[in-house]
Amino acid sequence: MNTPLFRTLVFLASAFSILTPLHAADAPAITPDKVDLKFSFGPQPVPGFTQVKPDDNYTIERGYGFDLSSTVSVVDNGGNDPLKSGYVIGAKGKPFFFSVKLVPGVYDVKVTLGDAKAESTTTVKSETRRLMLEAVKTLAGKTETKEFYVHLRVPQYPGGSVGLKPRENMFSWIFVYWEDTKPMTIMELDWDEKLTLEFSDAHPALCTVEITNAEKPLTVYLVGDSTMTDQNMEPWGAWGMQFPRWFKPPVAISNYAESGESAVSFIGERRWPKLMSEVHPGDYILIQFGINDRATPIDRFKQALVQMVTEARAKGAIPVIVTSQNLRSGFWGPDGKGQQTLGGYPYAMWEVATEQKTPYIDLNVLSTKLYEAFGQDRMPELFTPHAVNPSINRNASRDSTHHSDFGSYELAKCVVQACIDAKLPFAQSVVDDWKTFDPSHPDSIDAFKLPLDPQYDPDCKENDALPKVPVPVAGQPGRMADPRSAAAPARGAASGRGPAGRGPRGTAATAPASTAPTTSTAATPTATGP
Repeated sequence: MNTPLFRTLVFLASAFSILTPLHAADAPAITPDKVDLKFSFGPQPVPGFTQVKPDDNYTIERGYGFDLSSTVSVVDNGGNDPLKSGYVIGAKGKPFFFSVKLVPGVYDVKVTLGDAKAESTTTVKSETRRLMLEAVKTLAGKTETKEFYVHLRVPQYPGGSVGLKPRENMFSWIFVYWEDTKPMTIMELDWDEKLTLEFSDAHPALCTVEITNAEKPLTVYLVGDSTMTDQNMEPWGAWGMQFPRWFKPPVAISNYAESGESAVSFIGERRWPKLMSEVHPGDYILIQFGINDRATPIDRFKQALVQMVTEARAKGAIPVIVTSQNLRSGFWGPDGKGQQTLGGYPYAMWEVATEQKTPYIDLNVLSTKLYEAFGQDRMPELFTPHAVNPSINRNASRDSTHHSDFGSYELAKCVVQACIDAKLPFAQSVVDDWKTFDPSHPDSIDAFKLPLDPQYDPDCKENDALPKVPVPVAGQPGRMADPRSAAAPARGAASGRGPAGRGPRGTAATAPASTAPTTSTAATPTATGP
């Protein structure tokens, strides 16, 4: 998978996808027709619902079904109430996926969970590992209905198409492991024709799913790089994929961030024009860059940010400037305290926010507080381990840029709290179980129990204390070198799953520490935006 020929094919595919619109003339409408779908999963039919049976696998022709080769079984609890007569659960306690074919838009999703005979615990994710509901518990004999909004998209838009990377449009890039030695490959779930839901945890019990058009959604768009994107495989994490967990309707989180992006490339790959084609007045756009931009002159970097701010406002949207979190490498200074690791780019973002009078969130400063709270010994645990399950291999090396599930979870809470402190109106719709978060007093690593997804990076899985896994791409065995060894390629350099496309660092103008802002906002927005 890491041969010179493979790298050449990846480069050519990437270049072709960036230069060639994908069926732009066939771009679907942004506003879907009326949708009112109801699915039940128990042993008895529920009036008004489509009963989904364990062997109803997803096909485009059927339009719904269990997906990604999920294996499920139905638990029959009996009784006269068809809604409580049973539920569906993943085979052998594994997660399972359910997909429904839909056109782009924002959808209201309601899931009813519960087991008539036992306590249930269910975590729900959507699309590419977006956390929607965390560890929802129901008592034996009880059911609970939870609601959230999901945003769906495709690459096409009127007049063009996003220049997708190979990792976004090739089958050989994302791996699902139902068994340790038999991976299957799938396409990126964020750009396809369907809504995909994942159900997992200690005892997930799914009774029904209902999908309708969202009523007057307030969409919060995320624009940035791999530290914000929906990371497509374990053990990679990013704060944008954890962000939806903390919001309830009418807020919908739409994560447009992608690995390897800079402010300039995000525009050049037509990701920004795509977003502009569907944004509505009153929507918010959180813009975070500064890591991959270090090869870009600061003046050009600021120019791209100003373009985004200007065009967002022209659409009636409210842009919010967010600085990037610090890197692990070079963070600890000789005095044992944390130091800024991104040169002059966070300061440049503050300058743009101040000059343009936009809301401003200094995640760079907040990440410093978070890292320092864990100290030098445990701070690396906030970053991606080069093993899927670090509890198996605690000696696995750690990434310098990307975060673990826990680290990204904590950074998402930093951003949520900053939005609340900045009095951004959409932050009024935080979930009922939200608690004020102080990065100087973060959550316990040892108490974090978010279940692992079956999408595993094979490079990292090889580093677990498990059998080595052959990767079936183009008939070639998987790379078996230990990521910590000198024989292994740099993480993400060719695989595209890590810090893809970062490139060499440019010379960055460093702002004097005394002039850098330390507050979470540069301007306080009103209800109608700045």
